Parts: sequence; C-alpha cells; structure tokens
Amino acid sequence: MRWIVAVPMLVAALIADISFMPVFEVGGISPRLILIIVAFVAMHADAAAVNWFALLAGFLMDLSEPSLSGPRAPLYLIGPSSLGMLFGAQFLLAIRGFLIRRNPFAVAVMSAVVTLASGLFWTAWWALRSWYPDSPPPWGDGSALNEFGRQFLQSLSTGVIALPIGWLLVRVAGQWGFPSVLARARSGGSARIIRQ
Repeated sequence: MRWIVAVPMLVAALIADISFMPVFEVGGISPRLILIIVAFVAMHADAAAVNWFALLAGFLMDLSEPSLSGPRAPLYLIGPSSLGMLFGAQFLLAIRGFLIRRNPFAVAVMSAVVTLASGLFWTAWWALRSWYPDSPPPWGDGSALNEFGRQFLQSLSTGVIALPIGWLLVRVAGQWGFPSVLARARSGGSARIIRQ
C-alpha cells in the first residue's frame, strides 16, 4: 500500500466528516467517510498495514472530537475510537477472503460492518468506563443500548453513502498500490494464492 496516497485520503475524509457530512445528518446521525476509507483499505492491503492504518484513523478520530465536555473544558481521550477501529478492521480481515473486492456493493456492505463493529466496541468501552465514579459516558443520561441503536443507524447511513464512494474508490484502486492476490511462483511459473 502506498502510504503517500492513503494518509492524505484519510485526512481528507476526516476533514469532510467534520465540515461537510453534517449536511447529511438525520436525527443526529451522519455517515462517516473515514470508516469507508478504513474498510476499503482493510479489504485490499496486507494485515500489518491494515492494523496500523486503522489505529491511525482511530487516533485521528479521537483527536477530532471531544469525548466528554464539562466544567473542565472538553476532554479528548485517546483510545476508544482507536481500539474500536482496530476491532472493526480485524473483523473485516477475518472475512475478507469471501469478498469480491472490486465490487462497490462489497465496499458499501463492509463499510457498514466496520462502522457497526467499531461502534459496538466504542459503546462497550464507554459503558464499562461509566462504572467508575464521576465518569459519565458521552451519550449522557441515555442507556448504552440506545447508543448502540444509534451506532447501528450510523452504520446503515455510512453503508448507503459508501455505495457511490466505493464505486469511485474501486475505479482508482490501482493508485493505492495494494498487493495483488495472485502471484507467480518462481519455480515452474504456476499461479498461487498469497495469503494476507
């Protein structure tokens, strides 16, 4: 994978999430472009690159929005989105052998899956942390189940917006420098599948 392409795309997706995607907000839920980029990379790159890319994306998400706001100004907590993104990417890595990677519909479905898996981890993280005294979760007085329902709706909205974005990403996949799935063996010239 070419990091010189992937990192600027990740930063552009984050900037668009903060500045432009609230236009598509319905009921407090808006799609996340950064999750589409992570899902696309997780479908194509080798496992080590996917792990680092997911951690970087989660780190940027943790820094981009305050986890809690209160009397002591906003609190930025590094960890919930980073580990949630890693969890979602690991889930996709486990099932990506069954995917048709050049299909925009697969990008859309996997974007929804990564969003749901990372949202589940994020919600569980904050629910467990709220057991400490004076540690309210970011969703306020609502329950963790309500927050998970919100994460589910966000995964659906991300999946819907990922269909046209996925079509564009599939068209430019060659520019990302992903490793090929088939490679020629040096002895005999027969094709073999490379496990990623």
